[in-house]
Amino acid sequence: MSKAKELSKLRNNIIIDMNDFIIKYAENILDVSKNDLAEQIYEAAKDDVKGLDQLFNDNGYGRTTKYTDIAEGFLCNSNHVGPEEVETEAQKLVNEAIEYLGKNAQSFDQWRAE
Repeated sequence: MSKAKELSKLRNNIIIDMNDFIIKYAENILDVSKNDLAEQIYEAAKDDVKGLDQLFNDNGYGRTTKYTDIAEGFLCNSNHVGPEEVETEAQKLVNEAIEYLGKNAQSFDQWRAE
């Protein structure tokens, strides 16, 4: 497998992990009886990831620890992104994760319910 394909696969896997982590975090904060946590998260974050702060009412803890920190760690470890680029690249990865969540919200909610 080429290096580019390998990195693409790793990036996709981390996006899935980021969304899994944020959904598990939401299970402890939001009403889980509705079975639409992924959709709630996506709706809160689709225009601005800081919308999660209001959804969770946690001053950014969930957004930071379940999205931003994971994205930064992945980028530093796998892409060797330097400190001067990591914030910008992490935000791009967070946006990709949110977009992925929006496109796959039903699957995430279905998986969570099983």
